[in-house]
Amino acid sequence: MEKHRQTLNLKLLQNAAAALRKNNFAAEVYESGPAAAAALLALAGRGKKIGVGGSMTVAALGLPEALAAAGNEIITHKPGMSPEEKRAVWLAALASDIYLASPQAVTLDGKLIFIDGNGNRGAAVIYGPRKTVLIAGVNKIAKDEEEGLWRSRNVAAIANNIRLEKDNPCVAAGRCVDCAGKSRICNAVTLLWKKPSASDILVMLVNEDLGY
Repeated sequence: MEKHRQTLNLKLLQNAAAALRKNNFAAEVYESGPAAAAALLALAGRGKKIGVGGSMTVAALGLPEALAAAGNEIITHKPGMSPEEKRAVWLAALASDIYLASPQAVTLDGKLIFIDGNGNRGAAVIYGPRKTVLIAGVNKIAKDEEEGLWRSRNVAAIANNIRLEKDNPCVAAGRCVDCAGKSRICNAVTLLWKKPSASDILVMLVNEDLGY
């Protein structure tokens, strides 16, 4: 049964990739996380400035460590940074050679959905870095924009609230309640219908569950 599920998931990813290409994104499908990571490392080479958003997908693939070991400079915020330190890092990431992130949803009609608390990732995926690489596991596939937004709010956001130990109402409710608390992490939606004209974006779709 698992083999059959893998085959079905691969077809879903191929369909999503075809739709993304129609929307002017570059898109590739990979059988596994390690295959996608190897392709990314080959693409990056060495000597690059690489911005990294707070992506569990990127972290799960071990990309920050592997890219640093290959001789690249990793630009990312870290726990304990002051607001001004974070701001400096986020602005530097906007000018990176490659920016790595993961959307909360990829729709079967070729749209990309991001929901953020601060908006630094949303800013980066719209414009700034010389190249943006977005990595998404098959668990991020959604039928359409409505389902993608539902997934972003009711699956990805709640899992991230738990990870970040945020005491927001969605954690207790098990669903988005559209709260207004200061610790809310869902303040800005970035919806890419098509590739922004001045940006170079590659979407790497992986036939594994990755991140939230």
